[in-house]
Amino acid sequence: MTMPVTGSRVFSVGRAALALLCAVSVSATVDPRGEALSGAARCRSIADDRAFLNCIYGAMQPLRAELGLPPALPAQTRLVPPATAMVPGAPERSVGRVPPPRGEGLLGGVFGSGKVEVSPQRMTDFRFDRNGFFTVTLAGGAVWKQLDGDGARAHWHGNPANLVATVRGGAFGAHVLQVRGEAATYKVIRVR
Repeated sequence: MTMPVTGSRVFSVGRAALALLCAVSVSATVDPRGEALSGAARCRSIADDRAFLNCIYGAMQPLRAELGLPPALPAQTRLVPPATAMVPGAPERSVGRVPPPRGEGLLGGVFGSGKVEVSPQRMTDFRFDRNGFFTVTLAGGAVWKQLDGDGARAHWHGNPANLVATVRGGAFGAHVLQVRGEAATYKVIRVR
């Protein structure tokens, strides 16, 4: 048996649906974890390792506030680029930043896409710092620096043009560089 729907029931059902929709949209916009991950993804355009790390700390502020933890330092939160700064195709205005690779949405930006960012190119130069971490220049002009925390060590010698490198997307703006003929992979970030 079907009950007839009166005008007041339709209004009540409509109000309930509207209230539910508002509750869902509010909870979706006030998501500290999502805001923190979004901010961290925007930090990936920062080339300097120390500034990048401080930006990540600053990006976690919404989650820190949610958990009642002490706030991040103002110098850290100021490093987080605003959401509007990541408009695809917008020119970079800040010195020391490189355009972020075009990601596969938020999670692609945070966890890395794994797709080839730089097709195989010959190296034109490689140098090692006093700690054994390298900086390489590829034939296309891009300069990549190995992340200080990377456990892999390169031991290249001789003519850089004999080395061919491929770079794939990685997590939090880091990428993975692999040299043809080597099993090792190196965590790198683009510096120029």
